[in-house]
Order: sequence, then structure tokens, then C-alpha cells
Amino acid sequence: MIARTDFEGDSNVGAFAIATDRFVFLSSNLSDKSVALIEKTFDLPLVRCTVATLDAVGIMSAANSNGIIVPYTITDEELAVLRRAADVPVEWIDSKMTALGNIVLTNDTGAICHPDFDTKARRKIADTLDVEVVEGTIAGLPIVGSTTIATNSGAVVHPLTTADEMELISELLKVDVEVGTVNRGSPYIRLGVIANTDAMIVGADTTGVELAHISQALGIV
Repeated sequence: MIARTDFEGDSNVGAFAIATDRFVFLSSNLSDKSVALIEKTFDLPLVRCTVATLDAVGIMSAANSNGIIVPYTITDEELAVLRRAADVPVEWIDSKMTALGNIVLTNDTGAICHPDFDTKARRKIADTLDVEVVEGTIAGLPIVGSTTIATNSGAVVHPLTTADEMELISELLKVDVEVGTVNRGSPYIRLGVIANTDAMIVGADTTGVELAHISQALGIV
């Protein structure tokens, strides 16, 4: 299923939720209308919580079907709620870089992270998400999470992504990679898309051409 919408007037729908093939992690403050659309689109268990008191769970955390990583700024109460709600490991990463969704790109096969993560942090990311983790850039930028939407079926990346960067994504995540935009030309694909293997929601500003290209690249029809 494919839907196009905004959450409380914001077309950056990917800032508020992450879809995996096992569950959808979303802010506990989304409206009933938004939650109903997410339920209808993905038909998966919902994990509802804020992260560091913020609704932008898609920016502050990263997840795949194997686990969820959150920043050290998450509150004890939020961490407890998440661990009760999620049927996967939930671990916090000890790093001054807290917008994990912007700097970690993952699916169920591999992950690429910001080059400034130290070895201990990379190891914890790898253990929690149960994938190989390598450092890298996309379009020369370390914000690898916000510039790419990746599922287990495909990936769409920033238009200025280099051939070497696309090859790394393809080899590590085991998917075909295409360049694209969302929300009328935004190169920050992840912020405008929530997607897994079977379904996706894109921001309301996304054009028909952008929507068709993203859905085709991700294998969602």
C-alpha cells in the first residue's frame, strides 16, 4: 500500500516514524488520524514512544527488524516504555552525536554510519541491529541516514551520491540503489518517506513523478 500525507501539517513524515518489516516505531503524540493511516498502510505492530522527549523519533533513532538504537539523551522512562513495547532489543548509544536517524542508514542486512562514531559505538550499533556496520558518506555528507531511504528491497539516495557510495550501499545492504528526491525536490529522502518492503507513506508535497520513482525503486506497487 502507498499513501501520501502530512502529519500535523508537516510533510517530513519520516521524522516521526520508522517502518521495519516487523514493526513501526512512531511518536506517541501523533494524532489518531495519523496513527490510523500508519496502521492501515503497514498492518504491523506499533511501538509508540517519544525519544529524549521529542516527537522526531525518525531523526533521533534508527531501527531495523532486529533492534532499535536510541541516543543517550533518552529518558529512563522512555527507555522502559520502548523496551516493554518493542519485541526487539533497544539500546542507547554513548555518543555526543544524538540524531541517530540522520547518521545511521540500515536495513536488515547491513548499516552505514557517520565516520565519527568510535569503535565502541559502532560495535554496539552492530550488536543491537545484528548487522555489519561500516562508516561512510552519501553525496559526500556524513548524514547518511537522512539522505537515503532503504528497505530490504531497494534504496533511494541523494541525487549527488557518487558511484562509489552507491556501490557501497548496494554491496552492504544487498539492494539496488537509485537516486531521487521527495517533497518537490528535497534530497533528504528519508525525512519525506516511511517505508518497508511492502508499503510506504510519503510527504504530501511529493510530486506524482517522485512518488512513482520512489515506489518503483523500492519495489512497492
